[in-house]
Amino acid sequence: MRKKLLLAIFTAGAVAGGLLSTKAFAQVEGELSPEEEMRLVQEFNRMLAEGINPGEVWYEVGKDAIKKYNLDKCDLGLGPGVFKGAAAQLPRYFADAGKVMDLETRVGWCLQKHAGMTQEQVLKFVRQCWGKTGNCVSEYDGIIMYLTMESNGQKINVNLKDPRVKKMYDIGKQVYYARLGPWDFNCATCHAGKQEVRIRATRLWSADRPGEAGQAVSIFPKYLVRWGLPMTMHYRYAECIRQMRWPEFIPHSDLAVALSTYLYGTANGTEIKAPGIGR
Repeated sequence: MRKKLLLAIFTAGAVAGGLLSTKAFAQVEGELSPEEEMRLVQEFNRMLAEGINPGEVWYEVGKDAIKKYNLDKCDLGLGPGVFKGAAAQLPRYFADAGKVMDLETRVGWCLQKHAGMTQEQVLKFVRQCWGKTGNCVSEYDGIIMYLTMESNGQKINVNLKDPRVKKMYDIGKQVYYARLGPWDFNCATCHAGKQEVRIRATRLWSADRPGEAGQAVSIFPKYLVRWGLPMTMHYRYAECIRQMRWPEFIPHSDLAVALSTYLYGTANGTEIKAPGIGR
């Protein structure tokens, strides 16, 4: 009930800000009276003023989805169902899978093992809300939000002394600086260098300025106000790669894990503070 109320409140606030369509709003809670809509808008503004992030709604969604998909059996590296602080130590090597995995890739592996999904079903599950806005509530986004927030306050601690993890870190760094596609772009085009770069009014973080990679990745999943949805890290990769006109990004791929290992390894020592919030 609380989850539905929060969702209605935040959606109503987004409508008030012109961010969502009235149709989308109506699909969330049915037809509301003008008085009820106004009350929800006022409540939305109050909660934002108090520093409550709309993305926290997905924590509750994820908490329910963990049980629904038997992910309480999932081992993120600290033992089955032990999630406190686990995401802070990812990516890491998993002997049962025989490979390095980041959080999202490991969740995909667990969905196949414990929920009986095929790889194709997992990818469809991951992309459920990609390209959508407003009233799309993804259980996958909720799972990633829940597992990440269970590490809030913990410092990122990717074990780069493990040669298998270090190898993936080095591959990720090569990918980060590799120029590809018709525009000859790479990740570093926007997110590297000592000099400040802006796109419109947004100052872009740089992997070459101390602490900025950590500030960037430690707040994912990040709630985007313009979409009314949280964005996971793999969705962030997909959007950047699409904008660079690289070949299509596949969630849970080795490319994703390599990028995560490089970025989170670079961010070691940064405290996790999810969800972040952006325009």
